[in-house]
Amino acid sequence: MIQRNVKILLTALLAMLLSASTTAQIANVKGLYVNFINSWLGNTVEEDKILDYCQVNGFNYITLYDLNLLNWSATQKTQLAAFITKAKNVYGVQQIGASGETSNFFRNYIVPYNTGRTNAIERFNVFNFEFEFWLTASIASYYGPVYLTPNGFTSDTAGAFAFARREYARIDSMATVYGILNEIYLGWPNTGQMQQLVTYSDRILLHAYRPTDVDVYPYTQSRIYDIVSAGRPVQIMPIFSAETSFMGPWLTNNPITKPYQTFSSGYGLESANVKQHANLQGYQWFLYSLMPKTSLVNASISTSGPTTFCSGSSVILTASTGATYLWSPGGQTTRSITVNAAGSYSVTVTGAAGNSATSAPVVVTVNAAPMAPTITANGPTSFCSGSSVILVASATSNYRWSNGATTQAISVSSTGSYSVSTTNNLCTATSTPVTVVASPIPAVPTISVIGSPSLCPGATVTLTSSASNGYLWSNGATTRSIVVSAAGTYSVRAYSGPSCYRASATITTTALTGPATPVISLQGSPQLSNSQPTVTLRSTSANGYAWSSGQTTRNITVNSQGSYRVTAIAANGCRATSAPVIVSANGCTPPAVPVITVSGSTVLIPGQTVTLTSSAAGGWLWSTGATTQSIVVSTAGTYTVRAYNAGSCFSTSNPVTVLLVSARFSADLSQPSTQSEPVLYPNPVKSTAHLEYTAVTEGTARIRVFDLTGRLQLDQEFPSEPGLNRVEIKTDPLPAGSYVLLLSGEQERSVRMVVQD
Repeated sequence: MIQRNVKILLTALLAMLLSASTTAQIANVKGLYVNFINSWLGNTVEEDKILDYCQVNGFNYITLYDLNLLNWSATQKTQLAAFITKAKNVYGVQQIGASGETSNFFRNYIVPYNTGRTNAIERFNVFNFEFEFWLTASIASYYGPVYLTPNGFTSDTAGAFAFARREYARIDSMATVYGILNEIYLGWPNTGQMQQLVTYSDRILLHAYRPTDVDVYPYTQSRIYDIVSAGRPVQIMPIFSAETSFMGPWLTNNPITKPYQTFSSGYGLESANVKQHANLQGYQWFLYSLMPKTSLVNASISTSGPTTFCSGSSVILTASTGATYLWSPGGQTTRSITVNAAGSYSVTVTGAAGNSATSAPVVVTVNAAPMAPTITANGPTSFCSGSSVILVASATSNYRWSNGATTQAISVSSTGSYSVSTTNNLCTATSTPVTVVASPIPAVPTISVIGSPSLCPGATVTLTSSASNGYLWSNGATTRSIVVSAAGTYSVRAYSGPSCYRASATITTTALTGPATPVISLQGSPQLSNSQPTVTLRSTSANGYAWSSGQTTRNITVNSQGSYRVTAIAANGCRATSAPVIVSANGCTPPAVPVITVSGSTVLIPGQTVTLTSSAAGGWLWSTGATTQSIVVSTAGTYTVRAYNAGSCFSTSNPVTVLLVSARFSADLSQPSTQSEPVLYPNPVKSTAHLEYTAVTEGTARIRVFDLTGRLQLDQEFPSEPGLNRVEIKTDPLPAGSYVLLLSGEQERSVRMVVQD
């Protein structure tokens, strides 16, 4: 009992792991032994005769009896797989059993075959063990010299049983491992032997070889009680024989189901305890080659659907089971045919024994379909809400529109796909659909301006539409924002559909004239000395001045070495910058102005650093006091470096500004934010970014985007609500690079934003 419980547990586990190869018990088994496999395997005509016989007589379980006659070549395995598949898929067979008399046979042939088939339907489902240990004649003539003596067992019934029990236990173990049912054929074991064999059994085939059906149950009753005495439930099936010494002659005048009906009647009188421990599952017949083959052929036709239909449709006609088929008209020889023409169809079905019958005719009627109507629209099919279009069907006898209307013309004011059908002789023809788009009237867009519409040479201004989608600018652009560098008049349309739009007011840009590039002249030598401690630098005339040293007068006097530039400022605000002038001191000429290179972004979050490196080969002095060629920066600030070539002779670089961003940001975020800090995603961004932030009160928020030189690039205001807010930011106008996004409202918070091409 312990061993069997282990088997049940293992089987349950393997059922989950190897479900494709696990076979459960089937109800109402009708089994048949089939022999001489080497004479018919691969011969489809003979195979079909066997399977036709099984189907006609209701057999759903086949036990292959002479598998030892196969050579188990790759070809035979393929033929065997095809036969098993056909039996299950086409002929309704639910289980295929492999019969053998030693565990080595199953281990060496059946298990490798099963494990080699990737499709579970091609595998055996049952291990059928046959070893007639109770027959002394068989022991003396066959079992003894072939199995018992070579394996150290005595050549008598005791030795034969011991050998059979060992082999069956091994077969049971293999069946458990591979999720296969096992069954054993038993004639006349004694009570003790029966009790032992029940331990290993899923199903027991009880020898009920009698000449008639009269006493088939009393003949097996004592062995059923032996099974019950084992105390473990097991499936049982009587096995009847068609041999001439048993029921062969009797079957010529009696149906093959009658012995089981008689057996079931006797079994039905048993107690609940007997039925619980010896559960009758069905019956088995021995042997196909001995069974009577005459059977009536029933010729009938089943249809896949109505036999009256419209042209273009069809119906499948299927004949009842037989060996061969001949359809009229047409002459097809398949079991099923597809019919799309009117006519009267019948089929002649021939059975495996050669007898045939012809079905009653099936009449197929095909009605002609009417011509499909066409739809004409009296105007555009895309428009703004509030408008409509009339759709008119071509003339026909009746109309059924997809919206339910039954008139020839309909007025449509809502979006949808509209078609019209007409019906004649139960056949319907439908027009090609017409799509109507009624778009909501969009709000009049407004244009926000980032920068001045008065353009200095080289300057640009960004124009952004208030609409969130559907843009068409007067210059042909279809992005939400455009960057303008030339004078002109600009407007934008906001589209909600193909033909529905509102236009903005115009924005005019003008081109300003910039000042002439200033030139610096010197009053004195550019070499400072004890005799000339200062030099005066003069700019050509302009409306205003901005020197690189900070002064705003036309002329400046300097007393220190360096590189000096002046920016001329016109009255209209446009600027132009001069070439640099080098002033040296104490007899030395300042080296070339060093250039600071940056190892990464100059916008940092806490914990990040950036390396600044001077282009000068030596003589470094940073604004931080460092004297190395490179410095590592982690704090915000403006950084410069001097390059010295001798003593106090130096040049100073242009400044580099490093920003520190305290808010967190994400490089790839697709889920809504649950944090109070702003979250920008995706980041890097190509065209559209989303900023999520949490607000406490209702109000107005503002987003400004600065480049790393501090220039304002984008500026927009929007309403802010308590809770989570999401703002869409169009970055199309911005060139690739790093930016700082400043969110203002309840408090100011910043995020680094990277724009990609």
